Amino acid sequence: MENDWLQARLSFCFGDYQDPNHTHWGSLRALNEDLVAAGKGFAWHGHRDIESLTYPIEGRIHHTDSLGNDYVFGPGELHRMTAGSGIEHAEMNASAVAPERHLQIWLYPQTRGLAPGCERVRIDAAGTRDGWRLIASPDGRDGSATVQQRAFLFVGRPALGGALGFRLEAHRLGYLHVVAGAIAVAPGLQLRSGDGLRFTHHETLALVAEAEGSELLLFDL
Repeated sequence: MENDWLQARLSFCFGDYQDPNHTHWGSLRALNEDLVAAGKGFAWHGHRDIESLTYPIEGRIHHTDSLGNDYVFGPGELHRMTAGSGIEHAEMNASAVAPERHLQIWLYPQTRGLAPGCERVRIDAAGTRDGWRLIASPDGRDGSATVQQRAFLFVGRPALGGALGFRLEAHRLGYLHVVAGAIAVAPGLQLRSGDGLRFTHHETLALVAEAEGSELLLFDL
């Protein structure tokens, strides 16, 4: 999806992109990689009954909303917005000279009509080097953002040749998204920046970083 200020790579149906095989995965409704031109962005608009997570990759984002929040955030932070019974907001590129890139993630909430709210959490980079760092959860454990869904979001940044594994509990769904770099999932299967992988509790992930600066998001749904 592209216009004069936005280039978006979509993992699931969104806007004009419709594919019955890619509508959602469990409670994961949307995962868009957005490249936003300098001084542009998503102007004032409204949402209801969605859990929105914004994960900055490059540049900084200026967030304002109908609750009175007004702040700028960037890489090393995760922003959570519960739309609930209704919220209006804007997310604009905070720079007038450089583009901004982020992931826009939507989760279905467990309960509709909740009170709207926003939250920012810091992501400790050191905690992502040798394993998975929890950055969103139902109860905000370990300093993670609190989402209104039984979903867990982890980030990992393994060094070149570093290995990461993950095993879901029974009846859970998983989704892996490569933010940057390259990851070997199995012999003959490599994922690169922007690629995603669905998996279930019948499968155990065994990942090896094949590029410096590899960065992964993992959803336990």
